[in-house]
Amino acid sequence: MRFPQIIRALSLVRPLGLAGALFSLLVLAGYLLGFEVLFRPMQGGPATHPLSAVGLLLLGIGGFCWHPRRNNRGVLLAGSLVVLLMGLRLVELASGATLLDGLTPFSHRLAEQAAAGHPISTGSNTALMCACFGLALVFIGFKRYSVAQQFSFVGLGFPLISVTGYAYGIDKFYGQMAMTTALGGLMVGVAILLSGAHRSFLRSILSPWVGGKIARVQILLGYVVPFLIGYCLALTIANNPLQQFGLFCVLISAFISMLVAFTAVIQEDMDRSRRSAERRLLLVATLDSLTNLPNRRRFYDHGLWLFERVRRTGEPLSMLMFDIDFFKRINDTHGHPTGDAVLQQLASAARSILRRQDFLARFGGEEFVILMPGTNLAGAMQLGEKLRAHIAATEFPKAEQVTISLGCTEYLAGEDLHELVARADMALYQAKREGRNRVIAIAQQLPGLVDIPECQVA
Repeated sequence: MRFPQIIRALSLVRPLGLAGALFSLLVLAGYLLGFEVLFRPMQGGPATHPLSAVGLLLLGIGGFCWHPRRNNRGVLLAGSLVVLLMGLRLVELASGATLLDGLTPFSHRLAEQAAAGHPISTGSNTALMCACFGLALVFIGFKRYSVAQQFSFVGLGFPLISVTGYAYGIDKFYGQMAMTTALGGLMVGVAILLSGAHRSFLRSILSPWVGGKIARVQILLGYVVPFLIGYCLALTIANNPLQQFGLFCVLISAFISMLVAFTAVIQEDMDRSRRSAERRLLLVATLDSLTNLPNRRRFYDHGLWLFERVRRTGEPLSMLMFDIDFFKRINDTHGHPTGDAVLQQLASAARSILRRQDFLARFGGEEFVILMPGTNLAGAMQLGEKLRAHIAATEFPKAEQVTISLGCTEYLAGEDLHELVARADMALYQAKREGRNRVIAIAQQLPGLVDIPECQVA
């Protein structure tokens, strides 16, 4: 089931991935054309390394290539390349080795920046962020959306902390992560996260039920309110340790979001049980308790749906109406418990020879109806005769031989369901007048309901 919010979230994945890829290309264009402001937006501040831009570009391409119903090999390839690239960078940072010099584009620009006293490198925060997003893409490629969401949540923590640092003016928060890296990371990270909107935590959060609505409001307030409070305090309180306060705001926001997400999952499970109970109640309301067949209400609901399909497609639709011959005699002679047992056995015997697409319902008392989509009158007559012979040959304990009379008819253009039922009913009465234990068909459309002579009690 696709909820409207999930559909909207999934529709944002490719645009956000494309935006992240184009943003990364803009950063690389800054290196190509020598526009420092494109990769170092703040004078003297951190800059986006070309390898970081390449990693974000691959992540954006992976998000753009994602499709919910197609093979995501491109997503898997993009994620694997990013994981390999950032894994090598983390090994460099840990060991001091140089593994990526030959793969680094625009080396002359990096040398110029280093000579000017502004060296540029891919920091551990950026490498870990891209690695988390790359792993998320890998798991998306294998359709393991739950695990992908967890890596996406972890990866989004890095650019969110950096943005908080830039907002509060705390350089220790953003460290070596440039504003351009943080913005690009947010674009691709959100795209990767939303690709699993139809699974796990996000499905619960984006559901239209009470739990999802509560979760969305709580998450929004959990991020926005502490952020605004912290920002206002940072502007008004002078001698305050902003580093600890800003970190507190980020951690409390993350805690609230995780708490709400888990709560939404639990509440969604409870709500799913309630909806399941409602569906069971609806089923009970449309099911005959004695024979476990659909009742008259369900017959008309399904019949109206079939009529709409038949009018669209032009396929044939036929109907059989039958009841048990001399059923009152069975009740009077053997008692109502035996009559109930006959009805149950007859329903089971009829189900055993009907096709999967045929719809059998108890119309009332000892009367039953069968709707047969894709079947013309000749086919319906053939099935009716097969059913009649099968019931006549069936042994019914504690009762005499049971036979049935059947009326058969086919849908005619311009006819409604009630008219079809009326023609089948007239065909059934005609079968009783002609001696019972037979199949009678009425093919032509009736000018109107006619009085049927009183027949012998069934």
